[in-house]
Amino acid sequence: MSDVKQERRGVPRVEAQGSLPGQLEIDLDTNVLQLSPGGMMVEVGMPVTTGSEHSFTLNIDGADLDLIGVVRNCEPSTPGEPTKSYRIGIQFRDVDDKQQAILTRFVESKL
Repeated sequence: MSDVKQERRGVPRVEAQGSLPGQLEIDLDTNVLQLSPGGMMVEVGMPVTTGSEHSFTLNIDGADLDLIGVVRNCEPSTPGEPTKSYRIGIQFRDVDDKQQAILTRFVESKL
């Protein structure tokens, strides 16, 4: 009898031997706690790796801003208690002039 399992998917699947790096993009609802022209603090339901890079979409005054940010810190929202959410500090990267103007105008309107 063969050690090969019957494949039900119609295509073969093999075990990844050793390290096979990958990246999973997740559409995750985020609660924005703080916003500045250079970054934001958000609250999410799972930890995120410090130094990882992610794409974000913010809707500010009807304008969708597609941004890229780097996670600078990730801490439990309620230290010392069972963790249900995390506060993530994100620094924006490669913000164009139009996006920067929208972010700056929004922040200044709240001061």
